[in-house]
Amino acid sequence: MRIRVVLVGIEGAVNLGLIARTCVNFDVDELYLVSPVASIDEALKYAAGGRDLLLRSIVTSSLEEALKGVHISVATSAIGYSECDVVRQAIAIEDFAEKIYPRAEKIAVVFGRESTGLTREEILKTDFLVTIPASLKYPVLNVSQAVAIFLWELWKREKKVAANIPPRASREDVTKLLSILERIIGLTVSSEDKKRRCNLVLKRTLMRSLPSQYELKVLLYLARRLIRKLEAGGSSLNKL
Repeated sequence: MRIRVVLVGIEGAVNLGLIARTCVNFDVDELYLVSPVASIDEALKYAAGGRDLLLRSIVTSSLEEALKGVHISVATSAIGYSECDVVRQAIAIEDFAEKIYPRAEKIAVVFGRESTGLTREEILKTDFLVTIPASLKYPVLNVSQAVAIFLWELWKREKKVAANIPPRASREDVTKLLSILERIIGLTVSSEDKKRRCNLVLKRTLMRSLPSQYELKVLLYLARRLIRKLEAGGSSLNKL
């Protein structure tokens, strides 16, 4: 992945550990810590699968050093807009992910302190200010939550195949099932108008449901068993 996560002045060991774990969840392999307050040793307790990344994290004393070698740098802040403040004219995360991120070879995403966020001077050292839209009543996210949302938005743009999402049934397999169901409807429904409606509803419902390959396999098994029984012995059901 072409993302470097930069944490400026991270204060909490729990947050640091969770962020390292989240970075691994979304294939980030560079973690920079600018003058961290939190103990890395303490944070390891909360890093789970992110321990190795946390141990490989690069500690720097300045934000400038943490931004070396990237093509685009992004500051994040809950205060994305303030009238007449040129610094607080942010881009929404969705717009950044869609329009700017695909053009960058490598980016650094900079997150600030839990207590005070990034300073104006730190924001000005980056190319963009990006914010995550949230409730007007309380738009300030915990830094670990902000990292998770930000990385999730960018990870989606990579269009990677996730191992915990089952493969979806192909259009060809759905068409096979619909063909068998159409034959079942032909044997059990007499009205032509009702046949058309049943076929249309089944098609739309199946397409909308996005069945997995295994789910469709089970449905095909059931439909084939049913059509064999109906065609072998004639329909024992009263036609509608």
